[in-house]
Amino acid sequence: MTAATSILRGSTAPRRSKAAPKKQAQPPRLRLVEAPSARRLPSLRSIMISLGILAGVFVTQLALSIAISQGAYEVSGLEQTQTELQREESAALEELSAMSSAQNLAVEATKLGMVPTDSQAFLQVGSASLATDANATGTSAPINTGLVTNEVTQPAPAPAADGVSPQPAAAPEVPSVSELRSPSTR
Repeated sequence: MTAATSILRGSTAPRRSKAAPKKQAQPPRLRLVEAPSARRLPSLRSIMISLGILAGVFVTQLALSIAISQGAYEVSGLEQTQTELQREESAALEELSAMSSAQNLAVEATKLGMVPTDSQAFLQVGSASLATDANATGTSAPINTGLVTNEVTQPAPAPAADGVSPQPAAAPEVPSVSELRSPSTR
């Protein structure tokens, strides 16, 4: 039957083709395998090189660790110096505040013999003369330095004869930031 007649007749049988002759499976070729050689011990040279590299790594690690710890000590020292300088700056600012307060200026002016007045005087530079206000009475009263107290200008209480400092009068009503307790949590 030809392919055309098999299609016309509705045959669904597959076409038979000539099968290739099968080769017989041949056993794998055998070959001679050498026995594994005995393991050689590493030479003295390779052992010394390995130990040298290992010692170099340990020495480098130690040197880096020492350098880092030395840097940490320097940073700690610099931080301590910075803290001391900040304290000195704070003390100097407090002293400046005390010296520039109105109470301190009034005390120093009184020591120099200065008194307040209600008259005004002007210095005329061209003629080097002093011009005063004609309407002023020229009365003066001494400065009352006790009108407003300033704790910064008051000296600290001296310790007693036995070396014990006097106790402060009373605790402030409002605690400072460093005295506030943290809330308890549960």
